[in-house]
Amino acid sequence: MHLIDFIIGGLIANAIPHLIFGLTKTHFLGMFGYSPKGNITYAVVQFVVAIGIFCYNYHYTELLENGYLVGTITVLILYFIFGKILVKFYGKKEKVESNS
Repeated sequence: MHLIDFIIGGLIANAIPHLIFGLTKTHFLGMFGYSPKGNITYAVVQFVVAIGIFCYNYHYTELLENGYLVGTITVLILYFIFGKILVKFYGKKEKVESNS
């Protein structure tokens, strides 16, 4: 393993919690402060930097040969696409009718 591989993996892995905290509007310190938009932006920046470093070092065709990286990127992209929808769907609290 090379140091650059560790950095790429660390950037992508760190992007996931920042994206989740941003989508759930949880105050969590990121590079751009505690705001949800700041955490989402930080997640996007980390993702883009990681992919850029990978493509610079290995070429984008090598991306499909690395199963771990493809799996991690797939999870992150699914969070980018469906995260807000899932938070809204599962975050709704059902109103309980009381018989008073």
